[in-house]
Amino acid sequence: MSASTIRKAKKLVESGGVEQLEPNLFQIRSSSDPSKSYFVESDTCECPGFKNFYKLHHGKGLKANCSHLEAVRIFKEQNKS
Repeated sequence: MSASTIRKAKKLVESGGVEQLEPNLFQIRSSSDPSKSYFVESDTCECPGFKNFYKLHHGKGLKANCSHLEAVRIFKEQNKS
């Protein structure tokens, strides 16, 4: 995962851009357009970057990721009980 993706994810969490709606459903503000947000459920995101990941990396054995998924991971880690 790129340093840029991690940086964006941390910024989303720090700015309050992550909202947990259900145990495995989150709404994440777009890092590039504050008027947009994306839903993350389990290990999938509806953002264009996530959707295009497999087109770009097909057959390389990589698991799709985006700053929104990484923001959820950081959020969960910071909010462990």
